[in-house]
Amino acid sequence: MNPKLNINESFICRIWEGAGEYYSDLIADCGEKVEVIDYGKRNYDSGPDYKDAKVKIGGKTFTGDIEIHRDFKNWAEHDHPKDSRYNSVILHVVLWDSEIKTAPKLRIKRDLPTVILANHLNNSIHNIWQDIISRPSEKFKLPCCDLNKSVDDIVIKKWFKKLAVQRLKLKSERLKERLIEIGKKTFNKSGENLKSKKAWEQVFYEFIFEALGFSKNKEQMLRLSSNLNLEFIQKLTKKYDVLLIQSLLYGAAGLLFDLRHKDEYIDIIKESWKKSEDKIKIPRLNKSEWNFFRLRPQNFPTIRIAYGSQLILKILEGDLFKNIILSFQREFSVTGLYRNLQALLKPEEDKYWNVHYDFGKRSANFNKLLGRQRINDIIINVITPVVYLYSEIFKNGMIKKNVLILYDTLKIKPENSVLNVIKEQVLISRDIQINTPSMEQAAIQLYNFYCTRERCSECEIGKLALNRKGMDYKIIFY
Repeated sequence: MNPKLNINESFICRIWEGAGEYYSDLIADCGEKVEVIDYGKRNYDSGPDYKDAKVKIGGKTFTGDIEIHRDFKNWAEHDHPKDSRYNSVILHVVLWDSEIKTAPKLRIKRDLPTVILANHLNNSIHNIWQDIISRPSEKFKLPCCDLNKSVDDIVIKKWFKKLAVQRLKLKSERLKERLIEIGKKTFNKSGENLKSKKAWEQVFYEFIFEALGFSKNKEQMLRLSSNLNLEFIQKLTKKYDVLLIQSLLYGAAGLLFDLRHKDEYIDIIKESWKKSEDKIKIPRLNKSEWNFFRLRPQNFPTIRIAYGSQLILKILEGDLFKNIILSFQREFSVTGLYRNLQALLKPEEDKYWNVHYDFGKRSANFNKLLGRQRINDIIINVITPVVYLYSEIFKNGMIKKNVLILYDTLKIKPENSVLNVIKEQVLISRDIQINTPSMEQAAIQLYNFYCTRERCSECEIGKLALNRKGMDYKIIFY
């Protein structure tokens, strides 16, 4: 477990209510299969967390309550064995297993089965954490929500400037670590890679692929681009061909395995993959690792990989990375630079994937392989930190000045639930707008690294708003 993650019981309830998305195939500690028929009603008062639930355990159906905890010891710590209100609990749910297990006891003599969610998660707890905090519920409330009105606008503006720089440097540092890692594999020296064009293009490719995965498939997309690196693709393609690249990507992604749909396109890429498969000695993903559940069809990994094949062509054949760097190496207007970056990333037409959202499944409408908003996200979240890092390593003042101008002055209209929390609970009734990449990134940095981690004592807003001794800093996740 990552101790920095604030895994409280409200957060675990969000996981519990995400059956299918966050976990599946539940088994109780007694070995019996568990099927939840009705989760019941969430209880925000004292007593069990869910009332009037219906659960099938080992083929028998039980009606009663469900209690949620971090681990086994919480049951006794919260004095539930002495509390008759918990006699109606039919299922105990914990996130983590414990080295020393103490079975939960009721005041009445009855066994109480426990489900350990960590044993049944469909993704890493870190990825689930990121997904949940990126979609705060309507009941989400910051500790300082009702108290930060006393904090001066000047303090908040200065703090947001610091947060924007923090986030840019945080992303650039992550890119640098990967750059060094690639260099060690390629050159066996930590320094040479920092100025290698191939290493820069590989990092650029990997982190755009990660961005294409959204929250549900970013880890898978990053692994795919790391496994099937540009050097492998160059070796396997005498002439750059988008169909060949797509066959390599879908094959390495495991998405061609046991594919039973048939059409001309599928036949071509399956045959192409069959010819290349034995030449590729790299780890491959499993089809089951990809998430399609609760995604809009245009965000399916199949569509994103199709765009990824075009990105690879742009890098290998069109010198995309070099052209992006050159865009920052001269005097420019912010809107002109932005339009140029959008044009460089704009998807080409794809006869198959413009009209299909999955193999053999036609779309009701025309698919854009990548929409304008997602291109904006890539410009802000990938290109900006990559170019900033490039300016630092190559000590290019012109590029650094220009990328910071773009970061601080490009006018955008970002919308998501995280930004809405900051707007409504921190910036409401203030003359402060989230209308540039730097302000957007500052708000996300505040939320992700201070608010949701309860680091109020390190936050310039929290220090002034929550200055009363003994203040409860609990976050309401649900």
